[in-house]
Amino acid sequence: MSRRLLAAGILVAAVLGTAQAAESYVVIVNSSVAGMNVRRADLAAVFLKKAVRWGDGTAANPVDQSGTSPLRKEFSETVLHMPVMAVVQYWGRQLVSVAASIRPPTVKASDDEVLMYVAKTSGAVGYVATGTALPPGVKAVTIIE
Repeated sequence: MSRRLLAAGILVAAVLGTAQAAESYVVIVNSSVAGMNVRRADLAAVFLKKAVRWGDGTAANPVDQSGTSPLRKEFSETVLHMPVMAVVQYWGRQLVSVAASIRPPTVKASDDEVLMYVAKTSGAVGYVATGTALPPGVKAVTIIE
């Protein structure tokens, strides 16, 4: 009986840990971006600049957190399905490519800097810690599969 309780406790802890991890960041966009949902694959395409426009044709302007940020680590792994180092290597390959005309997303050092960039930049998209107060001009969007 005690083994079942222990196993159940471990399972609950694992589920709660996963739920908390999934909620440590929120994706935010400039209020000019239409809609309240974004497909994970579309968001990844924007951050890897495989898509440079939103569905309505407006320019997409992604902003990343610092390469050492735990939020960037989680965002990269859950949205891009790549560790941060693989993303850095991806951009290194893009930048040395002769045909490369795209640049990596802008990088900001803090949630506050990401918020300011997103608020002031039409079509901007970024991510901040869950619970961060959003200023006017910024809204949260839900990632959907």
